[in-house]
Amino acid sequence: MESSEDFPNNPDTASSKTYSFFSVNRNSENKGLRDLLTLQNQTATVLERDLRSTVAFPRTIPRPLREKIAEILTLEILFGQPYEIKDPEKFIRVYGAFYPILLTLRNSKPWPKLRKIAKRSRGAGIAGLKILLTLVYEILERFSDSSTSASGAEYLKELGVGMEEILKQFKEILKGTLLVWENGITAEFSGRDDCEKRNSGGLALSDAVLAFMQTDGYQNFLERAMEGLYGKMSEFVSEMEENLELFDTLALLFPQRNWSYSVKELKKEPFYVQLKMLKNYSAFFEKSPDLRKIVDFIGRREFDPPSDRIRLSPFGKNRIQTVRFSDSINNLLPMEAAKLLNPSLKKKFYADMLEGKLLSYQLLGKHFTGPPRIKPRGPMIVLVDTSGSMHGAPQTLAKAAVLAMAKRMLSQQRDMKVILFASTSQHLEIELSSRKKMSEKFLNFLLYTFGGGTDFNTALASGLKSLKEKDFQGADLLFITDGKSEVSDELVLARWEEAKKKYNAKVYSLIVGSRGAGGLLAISDYTYFVEMEPDSEGGEGSVRLIEYTEQKTIASIEPEN
Repeated sequence: MESSEDFPNNPDTASSKTYSFFSVNRNSENKGLRDLLTLQNQTATVLERDLRSTVAFPRTIPRPLREKIAEILTLEILFGQPYEIKDPEKFIRVYGAFYPILLTLRNSKPWPKLRKIAKRSRGAGIAGLKILLTLVYEILERFSDSSTSASGAEYLKELGVGMEEILKQFKEILKGTLLVWENGITAEFSGRDDCEKRNSGGLALSDAVLAFMQTDGYQNFLERAMEGLYGKMSEFVSEMEENLELFDTLALLFPQRNWSYSVKELKKEPFYVQLKMLKNYSAFFEKSPDLRKIVDFIGRREFDPPSDRIRLSPFGKNRIQTVRFSDSINNLLPMEAAKLLNPSLKKKFYADMLEGKLLSYQLLGKHFTGPPRIKPRGPMIVLVDTSGSMHGAPQTLAKAAVLAMAKRMLSQQRDMKVILFASTSQHLEIELSSRKKMSEKFLNFLLYTFGGGTDFNTALASGLKSLKEKDFQGADLLFITDGKSEVSDELVLARWEEAKKKYNAKVYSLIVGSRGAGGLLAISDYTYFVEMEPDSEGGEGSVRLIEYTEQKTIASIEPEN
């Protein structure tokens, strides 16, 4: 006899804390438990954070059943984990009518495509799950006796001739499914559980579902009943395959927006123009390998502790400090190790080891004090020259680089600030941080036409001010300009050198179409000189790196043949 713990949990387990497709191997118990806990936590997070509104929407289907259905489909779609049904009869006793629906979904054409999209993009997978769950719930509601959305005659008209008996059977097993769950919920809240009554109900439900699945035409019935679901899922898959990268970008910029119900809005104003620009700049970035390498290098730098936290530690292994006597075998001099080859000296070796008289290297290494940094990689401040001289191809390069950097930073949950500058009176800050996302302004920046004068001093002062903010302390700075200005404020330069040492910040400069950096070499750790290389059709073409400097060491890059 099954205990009350079998409801409403997975019927193949004895606890709500486990999933049926896991069986812990005794030989790899620790690893299995770690994997189990990780998947449990990830699934719980998705259900609570991303699917909560979909699951919690009031319906005639009991919420615990909606939650378990969401759990199964999340594992299948989002995490690519086939839900292993070890004992179909036991599964049916709890999930009833959902069993044939699940099998039909698995064999449908949109199913593998949806899983493939979810594998490529978590955001798109969650959006697809929201649509799929809503449609599954609606199918279950539609055929329940409590549903008043359509009459039996309307059902039969939609399903076609010869479906009367199958429709009646399906409504009966759905009624039995809801009854099993309602009884389980009532018992759970009342504290009284009639196991015999519940088990008999589960057995009757299992027999009814299996009998339904033996009926000729049941598969055709389900296919017709789910035609609307297939159509909407196919439409979603088609939209995602066409706009997956754009969808990911928008999901990063607007994480709170319910994009699963707004896919069609991607082709309407005001997003259409903005998305067209997103697509153009993304395509430009992808066909510019030199620009990709620069952005990759800038974005991957690991956190370096400030200089005032660095100490030399005997636990480090970076350099040899001296030779000393010790009992350490790890740092032996070769001459000491050679004693082990001679039977007489071998005894001497062990005696010296016991007395701590083995000649050994003393190693030292860098060690930083204080608490560890929470984020392994820090924030980024991007200064973009929007003067008139940047109009045209340099403008395209700048926007493509900023867009690529923003996608990288947001996907890694790192804060970013974009500072647009021209003359002393032209200044705009766009923050993309965990506390403040100015996403609309960022999209508008992609439509912005550059124009005006150039003032490096004001730009550097703005960057310095941002570097001192709490969210951007220790940030690296990327300067994108054509170099047609000069850094004339010695005080700003001095403050920048001081700030770089204090926060251990790095400054990168990307100079477009010029060999002059306008004084930025004085503060830049890395400076890249690039030019636009037109394509054969006279278009904007791609970016070519012609020269770079690294800490005042200049090297020329020859084009590859």
